[in-house]
Amino acid sequence: MENRLYELTRKRRSVRRYGQRRVDDAVVQEMIKVALTAPTSFGHKPVEFIIVRNQETIRKIGACKRMGGSQINGADVVIVVTVKTADRGQAEFWIEDGAIASAYLLLAAEQYGLGACWVHIRNRMGRQKTSDEEIRALLGVPDGYSVLNLVAIGEKGESPRPYSDADLHMENVHYEKF
Repeated sequence: MENRLYELTRKRRSVRRYGQRRVDDAVVQEMIKVALTAPTSFGHKPVEFIIVRNQETIRKIGACKRMGGSQINGADVVIVVTVKTADRGQAEFWIEDGAIASAYLLLAAEQYGLGACWVHIRNRMGRQKTSDEEIRALLGVPDGYSVLNLVAIGEKGESPRPYSDADLHMENVHYEKF
């Protein structure tokens, strides 16, 4: 049985080193279109994206995370995933809404043969304040939004081995009861 989605997901691995080739703007827009189809709680669509291509700004964003932020350096594009948290109805599920959209971005990057890596921001510390606060100030994100994560994207500068069926933890699957 053909399973194209499985073939895509098994090849998708985190890439933290990038090549020099520029990611075409049209490809970035196609990836964003994929992310915008992600389901959200009650259909509120609270997830918003900031596409950053300026390398100096990318370095500054990475510096907003005390540990692990430098892994975005060298990426051609960093997509900052923000979620509107000001409305009570949206605030409860903001993490889930942003996470699903981010996962869609990761799969879209793989579909185009690009490397991508999720970088956590929520509950992480920056240099002076939280990473969320520092990134929001740097990028002019208004109050009522939170930064969940970053998705760094670029030409693959490394090629992690795809998953195989043997890598799957089938013991983690339970039927009817745990």
